[in-house]
Amino acid sequence: MVDEDYKQEIEEMRQKITAKDKRIKELELMHKISKQAAGVANLDKSLQLIIDEACEAFDAEIGSILLLDKKTKELAIQAARGLNKEIIWVTRLKVGERISGWVAEHKEPMLVLDVEKDPRFAKRSNEKYYTKSLICAPIFSSEELLGVININNKKTKETFTQHDLDLLIAIAEQAGIIIRNANNYKELQGLYMNTISALTEAVDARDHYTKNHSEHVTKYAVGIAKEMNLNEHTIDIIEDAARLHDVGKIGIHDYILMKPGKLTPEEWDEVKLHSLKGEKILEPLTFLDGTIDIIRSHHERHDGEGYPDGLKGDEIPIGARVMAVADSFDAMISERPYRKALSIEEAKEELIRNKGAQFDPQIVDAFLRFLQ
Repeated sequence: MVDEDYKQEIEEMRQKITAKDKRIKELELMHKISKQAAGVANLDKSLQLIIDEACEAFDAEIGSILLLDKKTKELAIQAARGLNKEIIWVTRLKVGERISGWVAEHKEPMLVLDVEKDPRFAKRSNEKYYTKSLICAPIFSSEELLGVININNKKTKETFTQHDLDLLIAIAEQAGIIIRNANNYKELQGLYMNTISALTEAVDARDHYTKNHSEHVTKYAVGIAKEMNLNEHTIDIIEDAARLHDVGKIGIHDYILMKPGKLTPEEWDEVKLHSLKGEKILEPLTFLDGTIDIIRSHHERHDGEGYPDGLKGDEIPIGARVMAVADSFDAMISERPYRKALSIEEAKEELIRNKGAQFDPQIVDAFLRFLQ
């Protein structure tokens, strides 16, 4: 009898330790997710972290976060674990459709012990379910529905519990904060970019010779970047830099920018300050870090004879090397008060002639391919 009591006591202690360990893991999970909510991280990465950590915490095979498209009123998978890419790409659920749609429509969390036996989700024809037991919770910002989060199939084959659902609801609350913060930050970025772009357009509009210059340079720079198979993030940075590269000219006197003759050395020195002035204007916008580096360096030369820092070759950010070619080409084919525009063929020959000196040869080659 003593042995039985001792065994029971040991078992109770083991269960308490297991429960305590589980609670510690849950607290660690919420701490990780809360850290994402505290900053303005990349939304896709943040949501993927949430679903990965949640699947680990629940020891689940499948998890997904679906966000609501306000225009189409459809749910699309934004982050997932345990689903193949084809399912992620093609899944579009209308509000009210299937489990996630039901949760979105009713705005209520759900615990399903066995989806095959749940009358709300009876199979239609040969429809295939990839889950058995699941938990699902809506994601809100204030009272606005943003999407849903699903966790399916415990690896142990056990069913989910009410405690599991309560934890998922807490995770969904944090996800809502992260999405709201990311959306607010994106809107703020857009507002800043529109304001700065308006300044750049004002610079271009001061002189009819440079009208639409930034627009043309952006087209060329993005074309080069795509031809070089640069990643999407780098292309976005280059696009922003191209749009804003001449914003520093807002601080250059009109009589210098529109002078019909050759500039004096002193006037040329002032023009060369525009890349530094652009950097200074954009410096407070920390989300433009990579863009600002390109704007500072877009007049550097491959041979080290450029300005403002005399950088050489690979020392120059790749976006700035792209910009140098795009900016120079548009300048060459545009008429100026002091010279006529070159033809496209003449400008191409000039780029080729300056390969390895003013321009990075591989970027010139990529641009020529883009022009074709």
